[in-house]
Amino acid sequence: MAEAIFNQLAPDGCTAISAGTRVFDKDGNSKEGERLADRVGAEQVIEVLREFDIEAGSAQRNQITEDMVEKADAVVVMAERETWPEYLVDNEKVIYWEITDPKAKGIDDTRQIRDQITELVKDLIAEIN
Repeated sequence: MAEAIFNQLAPDGCTAISAGTRVFDKDGNSKEGERLADRVGAEQVIEVLREFDIEAGSAQRNQITEDMVEKADAVVVMAERETWPEYLVDNEKVIYWEITDPKAKGIDDTRQIRDQITELVKDLIAEIN
């Protein structure tokens, strides 16, 4: 959600890309490239973003890499700290947002999460401008 909302609201020349700290299923198989529309429990995320005129169903999951972090101006992390790769720990570029995972949440909870992320994104855009 943060990537899509940022890219909708950010000024020209500012772009966000999204990547996960653990893009694997519980058996350790890579889920990289999986579309949001194909992800179990993502229906509400797609729906609440659509309410903001954002089509996110084709967004794909990506695994974060050290190279991505090096190239980024800032790295917003919402994942639990125990899932962070070592290169994120103590990295000056990292901004941590404590956000509830919308997976398997109801539509009202997912809207609240979207709204919380939207406010954080607006604050970030104001800070970088």
